[in-house]
Amino acid sequence: MVSFLASCAFVAQLNAEELHIEAQKVSSDERKGITTAEGSVHMVKEKDVLNADKVNIYMDKNRKPLKFEAIGKVDFILFTEDGRELRGKSNTLIYLILENEYQLIGNAQVQEVGKPNFLKGERIILNNENGYANVESDKRAPVRVIIDLNDMQEDKDNKK
Repeated sequence: MVSFLASCAFVAQLNAEELHIEAQKVSSDERKGITTAEGSVHMVKEKDVLNADKVNIYMDKNRKPLKFEAIGKVDFILFTEDGRELRGKSNTLIYLILENEYQLIGNAQVQEVGKPNFLKGERIILNNENGYANVESDKRAPVRVIIDLNDMQEDKDNKK
């Protein structure tokens, strides 16, 4: 399961690639280091896609992205380095670039396309750097995790 989650790569290498943003409004405050896209935001990097009502991009003083924050009706498609397709949605998605960590908050779901691998909870944290995955829920609904055991066995067999 960790290998399913650990290889997510949405915008990890922005320096060498182009990020296309479409929105009804885009504004930038260079002093604060924030670019905001609002209104039917559609972002594409290679084959990866992110849609949201609003996206804030936080940058350092050299204008390199540090953090992405997608807010409202967030859905995404991303492809892992080994070619798997992941689809997900949440109320908010935060991507911490230096930590290589995704935080899906509020009605969070991630599905591996073509496999039963599925996560659902109020908060999902995926850290690619250390292979960490955590799913939390509130008291109203349990966490839901579906794992393809055949994938786990194949991973084990491939490591021999």
